[in-house]
Amino acid sequence: MSPWDLDVNLRVVVLDLLYLSSFILLGTILRRYVKFFQTYLIPNNFIAGFIALAAGTQGFGLINLQSDRLILYVYHFLALTFIALGLRQEKTKWGKGPLSKSLAGLSSYLLQAIIGLGVAFLLFYTLMPDLFVGIGLVIPLGFGMGPGLAATIAGSWEEYGFTGGAQVGLTFATVGYMYAFFVGMALINWGIKRRKTTLIKSLDHISKEVRTGVQKPMNGPIAGRLTLSTEAIEPMAFHLAAVGFVYFLTYLVVNFLCTFMEAHGLGDFVATIWGFHFVVGLLLAILVRKLLDMTKKAYLIDSGLMTRGMGLFLDYLVVGAIAGISFTIIGQYWLPILLMSLLAGPATLGMLYYACYRAFDDFHFERFIELFGEMTGTINSALVLLRVTDPEFKTPVAEDAVYGSGISLFLGFPLLYALNVPFVHFNGSIQGYWVTFGIIVVYWILLILLWRGIGFIKFGKKS
Repeated sequence: MSPWDLDVNLRVVVLDLLYLSSFILLGTILRRYVKFFQTYLIPNNFIAGFIALAAGTQGFGLINLQSDRLILYVYHFLALTFIALGLRQEKTKWGKGPLSKSLAGLSSYLLQAIIGLGVAFLLFYTLMPDLFVGIGLVIPLGFGMGPGLAATIAGSWEEYGFTGGAQVGLTFATVGYMYAFFVGMALINWGIKRRKTTLIKSLDHISKEVRTGVQKPMNGPIAGRLTLSTEAIEPMAFHLAAVGFVYFLTYLVVNFLCTFMEAHGLGDFVATIWGFHFVVGLLLAILVRKLLDMTKKAYLIDSGLMTRGMGLFLDYLVVGAIAGISFTIIGQYWLPILLMSLLAGPATLGMLYYACYRAFDDFHFERFIELFGEMTGTINSALVLLRVTDPEFKTPVAEDAVYGSGISLFLGFPLLYALNVPFVHFNGSIQGYWVTFGIIVVYWILLILLWRGIGFIKFGKKS
């Protein structure tokens, strides 16, 4: 069964989305008036997610907001986010900044996976012989790749015995967000005191608008440009329709692939294909964008408006992801979650700090903060932290981050495949996890050799 086949009452779906919308408004109000949230620049969607978690069935039970449905929404919002990213993608910019950023990010994923599997092996062979060892692979999904990927891929492993896999993924993603914002802001304060920041000398420069999250109309940035006449169609509706059309193509392609595989005795791969539907969506979106470029019709897609659509999907994704956490599942896996989180966070911090002072020529601390925010949260949390140290995005760090993320999408495909090796080829056996562990170690070594071979990183004394 695929997530498309779940029978969810339309009335319940509409109510769920209305609940999530209401919590986003409440989160916006709390960010506007609560000093704590302003101090740590906690995003509205993060606040809204915890309110939804408290109000739902896992909390006080004030509303019927259940984890299984929320995970379904996260699954679809993930694909919509990637499709919007693909449609707005401009020409890829190669260079030391974006490529080093991509390699540093991939190194973080691999380090997190090694730590996760290492802890899982230790617990499996000692205290928890019944542990689902694949939980160790959820760390890079939750920390480095975000709640959507964590819920979707870990959820696809549930048929192999990973009870509550999707909720475990959401839990790791939430812990990662806490690292990103609370530890991230502490690092920024430390960097300012140690004079490591390039552009700012104190946090006094952070404007009231940034603190409260509310922009005055006269000072706010422009969302985008209208590419069609409003008398014919609302341009934002056209952009959302374009995303919806590509998602419809995604459904047709994935459904065809799964039907073909089932007809040829490859039914064991069907769940994996549905779990990676967002990759198909991204590739189709890039293809559509290329066709528009080739036919000189790309002007119909405005990057600003498409970015706003991507942000819309991501906000609802984050709220649904946090609200979908299951305390029952946390109680079942509390020990591995605790150990992996305590080890992966500091290890990610240390590795990125080491790399950023040896793989870049400038703005080392700013690049470190951006990477730490992204490798424990998402690109959005990374840009939130970066804006504190680079208020007007005068440095190339933000641009390199966006282009580097695009490069990572392709360089990271071997890692996504390696994460599924135990299930696709070994039916979830312990031997499969050891094979994956070996693949990850070898892949990391190859990446480092590539990084060093092209001269973009130098080991030894930092810059």
